[in-house]
Amino acid sequence: MQDRVRQNRRNAIWAIPLGMALLAANAYLVLAEIAPDIRGLLDRAPAVRITPLSPLAITALAFPLVMVAAVIANAIPCSKTVLKKVEYALMGVLAINVLSIAVSFLVVAPLQHYAMPRMGYERCNILQGHPSMYFTDWVSNPAWCVRGKSREWVNEQALLAGAATASEGGRDAH
Repeated sequence: MQDRVRQNRRNAIWAIPLGMALLAANAYLVLAEIAPDIRGLLDRAPAVRITPLSPLAITALAFPLVMVAAVIANAIPCSKTVLKKVEYALMGVLAINVLSIAVSFLVVAPLQHYAMPRMGYERCNILQGHPSMYFTDWVSNPAWCVRGKSREWVNEQALLAGAATASEGGRDAH
């Protein structure tokens, strides 16, 4: 028993910082990559990137927290009932993450090919920075789907097109 507690305490030295690093990396991924893409979709941005596994990144935020709680509970050591509750929480978070992966591949991936064209977008996987086959870029104007151009370029083209339309409308009013 004492050897197990001692080993758990040794493991806690690296497991707790690892858990916090995983949490920070996942939070950064959600805030820096996934949230702007969702915001762009809601704002009807000219170029949008769909990441089918984005639900996993959001649900996975809880995993490092529960993992750190399990490491601490084993290092203290806590009673068997507390350890069982932490174990059930860990299994629950893992089950939610597996369900999230299933939803991502079985619902989000096919749904984008149905919903995005209805929202006025066209698939464009030739833009610069298209990371892999697991991400899909969509543009609101097919003319903006140009090989080697970035999503920022597409946004600039949309601004220029909007400015040109506004200036033409202003000339008609006079």
